[in-house]
Amino acid sequence: MTAYRAITRGDWLKTLAYILLAFAVIAASGIFLISQHWPFGLILWLLVFVGGVLSFLVRWHARTTAYRCAHCGHEFEISALTDFRSPHFPSRKYLRCPSCGTRSWAEILIKQ
Repeated sequence: MTAYRAITRGDWLKTLAYILLAFAVIAASGIFLISQHWPFGLILWLLVFVGGVLSFLVRWHARTTAYRCAHCGHEFEISALTDFRSPHFPSRKYLRCPSCGTRSWAEILIKQ
């Protein structure tokens, strides 16, 4: 069984670093591709760089996080697809608990 822990300041900084890196890659690739290869550069930029970077971030988040149900306290993991489509705040995500079946704002935890 995987152990989970609360989010620390270091976890927030690591997440922020990944997001800033993702925005830098998207911006740099967009400046080059869109201006040099119009209109195919825009399509390539949207599909490869924006989609690829977003996919990377969602998969990384799904692999490194878990959730605690606000009602029953059950700790569980979710798929990358569920992670992508679920509404969230920085420290909470709206999910259905697999144990009690209740939808609630589950607390985000970090996998150890």
